[in-house]
Amino acid sequence: MAKKNQNEVAKKVLYRIKPYWFALTGALILALVQVAMTLYIPILVGQAIDFIIDKGSVAFEPMFEKLVQVGICALVAALAQWLMSQINNFVTFRVTRDIRNEAFRHIQVLPLSYLDSHPQGDTVSRVISDVDTFADGLLMGFTQLFTGIMTIAGTLILMLTIRPSV
Repeated sequence: MAKKNQNEVAKKVLYRIKPYWFALTGALILALVQVAMTLYIPILVGQAIDFIIDKGSVAFEPMFEKLVQVGICALVAALAQWLMSQINNFVTFRVTRDIRNEAFRHIQVLPLSYLDSHPQGDTVSRVISDVDTFADGLLMGFTQLFTGIMTIAGTLILMLTIRPSV
């Protein structure tokens, strides 16, 4: 029974998000860029450390080039993460706005007997707090789901690429 309810809720959430699929695709691409840069930085740092040959024997020029690449990757990752959060905020705001508008349209056609039997403001208060809770969950879900899945997949791919025999 609980599984059926979860599936129904998931379908309703996906239905609400559907008009903003283009923005979510952009957020997914930005999450991929951010995760790729984040995972590539330790590789570059390792390569920079390899230029420290011995005490007093350091190849500073190639090491500096690697560190510049680290800085560029960090900037690209930060920009991608910021843009992704902006897109996620945009989608979350629009979805919650749509839900609130639909709820208030529904409240306007409720019978007076329903409104008279409930405390003044109770219905509107419930709508507002429930939609806010939904918005918080949606925003957190977008942000953590996108980056979490891609980080796990990217880490596995890098590990298997660097050392497939293990």
